Amino acid sequence: MDQVSFEQIYEQLFPAVYRFACIRIPSSEIEDITAEIMAKIWRSISGFEGRSSLRCWALRIAANYIADFYRSRKQVDVICLAEDLQNLSGSRDYGEDLATGLSVSCTLAQLTEPQVAVIQLRLVEGFSSTETASIMGTTQQAVDSLLYRAKKSFRTIYTAEAAGGEC
Repeated sequence: MDQVSFEQIYEQLFPAVYRFACIRIPSSEIEDITAEIMAKIWRSISGFEGRSSLRCWALRIAANYIADFYRSRKQVDVICLAEDLQNLSGSRDYGEDLATGLSVSCTLAQLTEPQVAVIQLRLVEGFSSTETASIMGTTQQAVDSLLYRAKKSFRTIYTAEAAGGEC
């Protein structure tokens, strides 16, 4: 890769890496983990061969780092964004937006990590099935199947919560 500065890499990749980590890492550790991932990306940049987009390559590094993070802890924390969303209220009345955000957050917390990853990468970040497969270290067919099951599970859980169930 041509000579690029850390600042250029940081500006280009940090938003995607941060969003990717936010759903997977406890809020008390997001900043530290994201900084460590960005440092790892910077140290590895000379090995980037351009076989995928830089963002796809960086998120693969992030996915591996987060997997190692949880393997070393031997436990997985379920992350519910409820507290973070409640703290955003400020002076604006979020009302229905907050309720929807809390419901979506709680629904995501009930899905498996691969299901959350495929929803985020395909539907939020807009990666193709091929790019998502590369990031997740699987096949395009597995990604398509996982996305189908994730959407079905999400719909089932979300509908049950909307009908009066609890998170």
